[in-house]
Amino acid sequence: MERFIRGEVPAHLKRPLATLQPIIARAGKPTVDIDRLAREVAGIARVLPAIEVQSPQHWTESVLNLGDEVDAILPVSVPAYTTEAWNSHPEALVQRGIPLIFWPLMDVDEPDFWRWSARDMLEALGIKVHLVASLAAGKSLLRALGTRRFLKTSRLALFGEQNFPWNATSAGHLVTRSLGTEFDILPLSAFRDRRASYSAATVEATWAERAERFAVGNVRPGELDIALRTYLAIRDILAERKAFGFGVNCYGELITNGGRDVPCLAQALLREDGYIASCDGDFIAMESMVCASIYLDQACMMSNMYPIDYAGALAGHFGDPLSPDETRYARSRWKNLARLGHCAFVGIVPAEMTPTGKVALRDFGGTYEIPRDGRGCGVDSDMRGNERATAIELKFDGKTLIGAGVQVLETSRHDYSHCETTALLEFDDLPKLIENISREHVVILYGDYVDDLAILADVLGLNFIRC
Repeated sequence: MERFIRGEVPAHLKRPLATLQPIIARAGKPTVDIDRLAREVAGIARVLPAIEVQSPQHWTESVLNLGDEVDAILPVSVPAYTTEAWNSHPEALVQRGIPLIFWPLMDVDEPDFWRWSARDMLEALGIKVHLVASLAAGKSLLRALGTRRFLKTSRLALFGEQNFPWNATSAGHLVTRSLGTEFDILPLSAFRDRRASYSAATVEATWAERAERFAVGNVRPGELDIALRTYLAIRDILAERKAFGFGVNCYGELITNGGRDVPCLAQALLREDGYIASCDGDFIAMESMVCASIYLDQACMMSNMYPIDYAGALAGHFGDPLSPDETRYARSRWKNLARLGHCAFVGIVPAEMTPTGKVALRDFGGTYEIPRDGRGCGVDSDMRGNERATAIELKFDGKTLIGAGVQVLETSRHDYSHCETTALLEFDDLPKLIENISREHVVILYGDYVDDLAILADVLGLNFIRC
């Protein structure tokens, strides 16, 4: 499900085009039709004018003089005759450090197996080589190269104290070192102090323009006003700092100190503006969301995951284990079943991931420990059921990415004010995910994208765990 984006997206929120430099080794029918390739990857990558190798010296000078905008070299030659410059004079590639991409044979959409030996030799010398299996895999690779460039200069805004395990003050440098994202840690007052600066007319106009994807439930008018002002304030802060996303530490500071000015609606609206947003200020979840929304251009959401087998923990948290109906879901399946739930609802599900294309605005739902009191503006929405999906978790080390296959089964309704709605999911291998899990926050997107995540992990230099 592609992301719903409203209007023009600021440049710092866009994945850059990957830049390819074709280098032609010899005259003859080439393995790759460069003009056709440029058409195929339009919108994902730009293909520079080809360089035709004239001599070993020309090859060496060409490689060494490539600009920093080049993400990969595309070697092009004649099939089966693999006595190219990159094999006879690979030293320039070692010195320059730019990856090579051997593109698939486009007429048959197969990998170019004549490049097996070149790949192995070049990789043995320390050169990164991608032997692409298909056009689809090639496009994913190019998106991954653009995502890597996006992350290198990226920034996130985190509001509130850093007292959860997703503590950017203590652990953010690990992600910065691995992927490049910098973190601006700001007090809650950064957006609270701005809210009064927006006129009633501005707030009313904003809601008139954006209300079509929302159904107003029992949220109080005054609380909706605060939620819209929170959106406007955070939006302006993100624009000023050129941050691609934000999170607020609700349960570490805002809610526990009596506040109910939760940023649920701000999350929903800012995603429509092209930003990424996560509950609880979880910067690792937001980095995981990059894998879905920046890399794959897909809508995604995050929430707490509760394995059904952990009946005691669920009963302690919800007052009920929330066990599924055994007549519909046999106990033999329970080892792979889990629920998604956050603040009495499934989570901040984008409207495009719901059955109706709308989400309901409700009073903030609270938890078993923090009863709801009618204040706040929360988001309640179902997920579409009986569909394949993918779960993503980047780990705190900034070096490990987890991708898991999932089936979204249904959205369940419960008779508790602190737990009205959860989504029931069936993982392909939940025990393996739990064995390697980073935390209870998982990112979910519709579709099978585990193979694509493996490609991204390879480009970003991450260890990939498939669950």
